[in-house]
Amino acid sequence: MDQFLDEAVEQISYKGIRPSIRRELEAHIQDRAEEYEGQGMDPEEAVKKAVHDMGDAVVVGTELNEVHQLQKAPGLALVSALLLAIGFAFALYLQFLPEQQSGRVLYYLIGAAVLALTAWKGYPLFVRHAKMGVMLVVLGYLMQITMLLAAHHRNFMAGSASYTYIATLLYAPVVTFLLYRFRKNSRKLLAVLFGFVGVWFYLIQNCHLYNIETAETICLLSIFATGCFMIHREILTGAKHRLYLVAAGIFLVIAGIIIYHPPGYSRRTFDTFLSPESNVTSTWDDSYNGILIQELLRRTPLMSGIELTPDEMMDYGTGAWYFASRDPKQIGIDMTSMTSEEYLEQKAYINEIRKQGGRPQYIYYTRDTVTQWDILPQHYHNNYLIAVCILMFGWLPGIAFVGVILMFYLFLFSCIRKIYGELAATLAFCCGQCLLWQTIFYVLGNFGYQYCTFPNLPLVSEGRFSIIFNLILLGMIYSAYRYDHVVECWEETYNESVKEVLPK
Repeated sequence: MDQFLDEAVEQISYKGIRPSIRRELEAHIQDRAEEYEGQGMDPEEAVKKAVHDMGDAVVVGTELNEVHQLQKAPGLALVSALLLAIGFAFALYLQFLPEQQSGRVLYYLIGAAVLALTAWKGYPLFVRHAKMGVMLVVLGYLMQITMLLAAHHRNFMAGSASYTYIATLLYAPVVTFLLYRFRKNSRKLLAVLFGFVGVWFYLIQNCHLYNIETAETICLLSIFATGCFMIHREILTGAKHRLYLVAAGIFLVIAGIIIYHPPGYSRRTFDTFLSPESNVTSTWDDSYNGILIQELLRRTPLMSGIELTPDEMMDYGTGAWYFASRDPKQIGIDMTSMTSEEYLEQKAYINEIRKQGGRPQYIYYTRDTVTQWDILPQHYHNNYLIAVCILMFGWLPGIAFVGVILMFYLFLFSCIRKIYGELAATLAFCCGQCLLWQTIFYVLGNFGYQYCTFPNLPLVSEGRFSIIFNLILLGMIYSAYRYDHVVECWEETYNESVKEVLPK
């Protein structure tokens, strides 16, 4: 028996799964031997007979190896590398901008290393230390709630915008794991869990000065979609129609918290998102950025970048193209050659028109020095990379860029769909949703329909910790897919797969 087991497990390429396969094969041989002993056979002969019935050890091991081996996703890896290269190229190309002098390029290199490490060992480590990790994360959220309450009471800013954005998105996989972990427990536990989500959302929105409604919406949509995925896969047991109703009810309750607190703000956000032109008041508005991008994209040729005369660029830069016939008080003011006395006079004039509702920008370029970079919205190097690609190179390269993004998600969810393990599939789907919804809102914003603040475009924008966080999400999907057939989480999975290979 030992010789048979040694030969069989030597055929398993992933060494980490060999002990589990060996135990299962040994248990199967012993069960068969006990049957023969029950028929009156000598114990030693019974074992020999049972081993003989198993067949050739190399054949058995080879067939098991086909089931229990690390999976590869070359298509997804290739498209992911291409998107990372595009983001890295944009960061290098725009390095001359003042905003880019903080080492944004470096974060792509760090993020690529983090992606490789997470894909290599992320999911096995998560399974091994899941309870401790979730406890630490929940403790972190409790500490943040304490900070938010203190900030609300003392009226100071808690944390940073980047940290709050990441913490909000991270809530989706944390809640997903807890939902999976306690899916067979009492309803009260789930009620407490989602009650905690609602309280945290309420506090983060009312006790914080950063606008994170986009992150909240992405998190909520990701949790809801993942819950529906778990119901569809029958990971959450029960009558499906009831489970869908419960999921929809929780979704609507939490969405109500987001929409109606603070009162009126979210309604304006939806109006601006659906109809940007009807909500423009000055060139500082995000809705103005939306209609400016739409106007510039409309004028961009199919195969080449947009070409504008200096006068046209000045009109776009000052906002005169839009406000000259609507509200001249909003047109930007030239500050390039102004003396100190003229500046003081102009400042008094600006204060006067501000009292009348005007909010003009200061313009620091002239007809002779203006460039296309001067007329684009603020933070175009992060928020409008797709639109900038179209403006620089034409519509076809821009469409090709969007096509690469679409191909990335087709490969991504194709891999997620093939994941067999329940926890692996659930976490991978949730991480995929977090990436997908960020991309959807980002792409809509690039075509003039911005919902609240801009999210990131995973793998491409924006730098620093947000890109590292998104690469960790992608790495976990890779890792869950890679180790789906070999991680020792569901012993019954291996039992069934071994029985399918062995003779009846």
